[in-house]
Amino acid sequence: MTEILENENSTTEVIAMQLIAFSGNARSLAFEAFNETRDGNLEEAEKMLEEATDSIAQAHQIQMDLLVAEANGEKTELGILLVHAQDHFMTSLLAVDMMKVMIEMQKKISELEKR
Repeated sequence: MTEILENENSTTEVIAMQLIAFSGNARSLAFEAFNETRDGNLEEAEKMLEEATDSIAQAHQIQMDLLVAEANGEKTELGILLVHAQDHFMTSLLAVDMMKVMIEMQKKISELEKR
């Protein structure tokens, strides 16, 4: 369980903001990694993609902790902020996955252009 959920003083708003922060960071890093790949900075791109993967994993852990808590009978207050956080997480998860594919495609394109 993540530290944020273990803290009895954590509100739904704090949990939602953590989910948004980790998700947004992951998405931003993934897009930056793609830009670095396009610019030929493959080592920097790999670092950024690894950071993006770590950040989305932290967001995913928060989501899983919320699901486990609910499965154990703990009710989570549902508000628009938590809905927004979930939406933000899902779009960021998709963006990170898509950028990984696009980075691999860009690497192949760059290889072909060198020939």
